[in-house]
Amino acid sequence: MKPISEAIKEVKAGAKAKFDETVEVHFNLNLDVTQSDQQLRTTTTLPHGTGKAVRVAVLAAKDVPAADLNLSEADISKLEKNQISAGKDFDVLIVEPSFMAKIAKLGPILGPAGVMPNPKTGTVTDDAAGAAASFKKGKVELRNEPNAPLIHMAIGKISFDDKKLVENFNEILSALKSAKPVKAKPDWIKGSFVSSTMGKSVQVDLSN
Repeated sequence: MKPISEAIKEVKAGAKAKFDETVEVHFNLNLDVTQSDQQLRTTTTLPHGTGKAVRVAVLAAKDVPAADLNLSEADISKLEKNQISAGKDFDVLIVEPSFMAKIAKLGPILGPAGVMPNPKTGTVTDDAAGAAASFKKGKVELRNEPNAPLIHMAIGKISFDDKKLVENFNEILSALKSAKPVKAKPDWIKGSFVSSTMGKSVQVDLSN
């Protein structure tokens, strides 16, 4: 178990792949995720982004210049048929409230893919342009796994300066603490590890 600054150094030293590996953080939470009041879902903006280009799809009355994919009402059926899909065509879906009644039926498709629009994450909004710009700049969603009290997040690339990776980690930790579920126990953040795509993981000392 090491302070985050030392953990980052060890992860970077162990990254031997020939590509720029992603640095990931994993949190183990003491939550009963079968209970709705112990679900965790929030957003924060990483000061240095993740190093990955985020593809934003927008369903709004007007096209949004910052969007990678501007959808129309006619595209809803394509989402339903997976002709347009999360992961392949976009990473984030932003929808204006007037379209949510028609998007709601896609919950079984968009929910498991982690892209179901939600006002809590800023993906259902009248300011679609502003939301798209925020996600492009480094806004990320923190959400526990559907069936497990775990969170996995990218905090940057091996090529990032140590300081930037540490600051991104601390931003996520701060956001988690601010979003503590009401029914969570005092020791609800049980542990954290950082790792690279192909490298080993290092446990982080969260006591400081």
